[in-house]
Amino acid sequence: MRHRDSYVQAVKGEQEMQSKFLVVAGLLALSITTPSNAVSVVDGSCASITGANGCLFSGTITAATTADTNNKFNLYNDTHPGAGANINLQYLFKSDSVGFPGSFTSTTSGTWSVPGYNIRYLAVAAGANYALYRFPQTSSGTWSTADIPHGANLRELRDLVFFGAAVPEPASWMMMITGLGLVGAATRNRRRSLAAVAA
Repeated sequence: MRHRDSYVQAVKGEQEMQSKFLVVAGLLALSITTPSNAVSVVDGSCASITGANGCLFSGTITAATTADTNNKFNLYNDTHPGAGANINLQYLFKSDSVGFPGSFTSTTSGTWSVPGYNIRYLAVAAGANYALYRFPQTSSGTWSTADIPHGANLRELRDLVFFGAAVPEPASWMMMITGLGLVGAATRNRRRSLAAVAA
């Protein structure tokens, strides 16, 4: 009888532990937020991403929300074709990142420069919004928070976010040109060999 009571107590204890575990797991699951709704295009503020005013988004733009920005703009573009072609942002860095390889000036407007990089898109973030601009690849330009609503005054910059590709080093260009030359030479030699066999 004593063994049976001990067994029943052990089973009850195990059931209580499982219940507590499920409650804690449920609370953790509820506390996790997903960024799927963190970013959205502000309707009516995106005539063209290549235009002087770019496109206004609500939310924050980081490496983690880059894909979300792509998706939200491309969905917006489906119903607003004038907004421009679909985008595929390739995150490089933010102006407040450790080791930022460039420079920028001012707090509400100014210039930026990132030597050695071809910047294709620039996000200017201020407050709870950011404006995204597309332009021909360049390594410097100007920026302003004027396209981010804030009453009569300009908002102070939170950060600049850069998208694009690194400019290949001269050594990389030489390796690529050399490789193409070797491929061409091998093709010519093969054609000669085939012509000699056929003759």
